[in-house]
Amino acid sequence: MSRPAHPWIPVGIDGIAAHLGVSENTVIAWRRRSAEWVKVAKFPEAEGRISGRDWWWLADVLEWADKTGRRTSGQVPA
Repeated sequence: MSRPAHPWIPVGIDGIAAHLGVSENTVIAWRRRSAEWVKVAKFPEAEGRISGRDWWWLADVLEWADKTGRRTSGQVPA
């Protein structure tokens, strides 16, 4: 498994929510609804599981958030 460009920090749903300034339920909804979206970039696939919970590279999620307009100027930069 290769690491993406910086920041290559592993995050769970709680970390994604914190970085993007939304609730964990919002992240869960984005992930679920992403499977149905046709004209919007799909939410990144989880890189793996730790203790039964999915995790992602922060860089992948921030890139997705930028592409889909879900990250504002007040949020943590990539």
